[in-house]
Amino acid sequence: MNEDVITFDANVFSLDTIKRALYRFTDKGTFDIQVKDNIISVQVQFKAPDDWASKIKNEVLDQDLRDTLSKETTNIRTLILANAFSNTGLID
Repeated sequence: MNEDVITFDANVFSLDTIKRALYRFTDKGTFDIQVKDNIISVQVQFKAPDDWASKIKNEVLDQDLRDTLSKETTNIRTLILANAFSNTGLID
């Protein structure tokens, strides 16, 4: 197995975002996460050699952006759903 350590600044990326990204790669290896002094370290053991560290970093960024967009569009999605349900007759 190939081993690598990837670090992230906890002021930039949340632990939840990193976990979501790592989950996408659980079929490729195992992960040990540690948090110390606002640094999130992920020790990675991959089953096969490849540039997984770069792929994981890209996935963390993707998950972070998805989370940001979700938060930014919450009010719009709520308004659309409220409008859709108000026209169904389900709410008197």
